[in-house]
Amino acid sequence: MLISVVFQPCEKGVRFVASLKQRVRNLLGSWYPSCNSIAHISVCRMEVSQPQIEEVIDLLSKAMRYENSQHVYFDHFATYPSSGTFFIDPTVQSKMFLKQKMQRIVAEIEKVIKVDKANAPHLTIGRGLEKDHLGQMQVNAQFKSVDFDFRCASVLLRIFDAEKKRYFPLLEIPFGNEQPPNFETGQLRFNF
Repeated sequence: MLISVVFQPCEKGVRFVASLKQRVRNLLGSWYPSCNSIAHISVCRMEVSQPQIEEVIDLLSKAMRYENSQHVYFDHFATYPSSGTFFIDPTVQSKMFLKQKMQRIVAEIEKVIKVDKANAPHLTIGRGLEKDHLGQMQVNAQFKSVDFDFRCASVLLRIFDAEKKRYFPLLEIPFGNEQPPNFETGQLRFNF
């Protein structure tokens, strides 16, 4: 099984990103890679067996209990010219939050299996685009500014359907916002 692990915006955010993808499609006048994919921030992907995915789910379910939810903000469009990717980039603070989450998730999964991990959190609008298409979007008034946010409160495991050539939701694991059990509460005392 090919599994991807992602952060997915709420339904309103999914619709917003879909509208941006439709604008790009209208601008280009045709289909392009990822124009139909549901908005997500990739964490990692892996090829796993059924027993391995059950172990990964168990580890993530336990670990995510101690992860905190937070709003993440996206404030500008950017490109990766080498891969022809046009995307929405998070603010510096949101990028740090997402990277920390990604590292912890990957660390848990790699207790079971090696993964192909994402490096920089972003919301892809289009990939595999020609250089001139990227240039068109960089000068287009529709893509000058963006103000988008969503509450990052869970991680989503998706399974790849080879026949349909798409990922479909498998399991959402919410962040529990709990304190780790070894966290000591109470008043600090100084010996002066």
